[in-house]
Amino acid sequence: MDWPAVNWAAPEYAWLVLLGLPAAFLIRRAATRRRRDLRLLAGEGGMPTARFTPARQWLGHLGLGVAFLLVVVALCRPQWGEMTQREHSRGADILIALDVSRSMLADDLSPNRLAVAKRAVLELLPELRGDRVGLIAFSGSAFLVCPLTSDHDAFAAVLAEAGPDTLPLGGTTLAGALKEARRAFGDHAQRGRFLVVISDGEDHGGDVVEAAKSLGGLGIRVHGLAVGSPGGGLIPLAEGEFLRDRQGAIVKSRQHPGLLSAMAAAGGGRYLDLTADPKALVGLYAAAVSEADRGEIVRARRLLIERFQLPLALALFLLLLEPFVRPRDPP
Repeated sequence: MDWPAVNWAAPEYAWLVLLGLPAAFLIRRAATRRRRDLRLLAGEGGMPTARFTPARQWLGHLGLGVAFLLVVVALCRPQWGEMTQREHSRGADILIALDVSRSMLADDLSPNRLAVAKRAVLELLPELRGDRVGLIAFSGSAFLVCPLTSDHDAFAAVLAEAGPDTLPLGGTTLAGALKEARRAFGDHAQRGRFLVVISDGEDHGGDVVEAAKSLGGLGIRVHGLAVGSPGGGLIPLAEGEFLRDRQGAIVKSRQHPGLLSAMAAAGGGRYLDLTADPKALVGLYAAAVSEADRGEIVRARRLLIERFQLPLALALFLLLLEPFVRPRDPP
């Protein structure tokens, strides 16, 4: 017979077993003193042995000790076996495509464009109502660093780590981010799907408008959020240096809103300037995601079955039985 593998959900309570040793010593000491006092009260004749025997005393103590161990086992929450639980969630799917190219480190915003973009995304998370959110990081290539998830804390942790070192290729290709979004959304549209591209608008690729039209044709609305100033800023490097071009001149990176605006128009979405309005992403969510976009997804989760009830019930049974086993005082 194969015994099921036991999983302990709260093993940190196992240390309570150590309390059993001093408790057993104190109980034993109290029982010894009690017998001595009873013998003194009984006088020369001693106590009736029919009601007070060492065997019954040890049996009672053993029952208490086993009950204590069973309570500790119950606190550690043993689990074995599996059950299927269906979860119903209602909301939309939102992919954030975040530009992590080196130009996003330009200092025309404080402390830089990338930090401002991340702050805007973090401010969006508390507003989400049952929506799943995912993250695409893109520069010279694009990669889904966080698939669509309802775990907004996990998303925030991945967002915090995204930066120029996330991807190996430099430059910026907006079309690559849109193609990666197409793959990430998949083919099944169970609820509204939105792509929000946050970038300074620099692009070294092509076919952005065509890629946005393709997504719009699939019912995926593409929104563009520009970050950066028209005046531009310098891109800092290590040791206080700034990025230079091949001729040795310091590069000044500027916001390029035209391509982002054209992309949003082709994708049936909106274009907003995050520099002019730091709350633009929250406002976009409130205006663009309606109740009609909030479809329902039914997911089946496999969960381990809690079995703490079994040792707890046995411990209660032993505690109820203990008064009948415990030796009684003589009349």
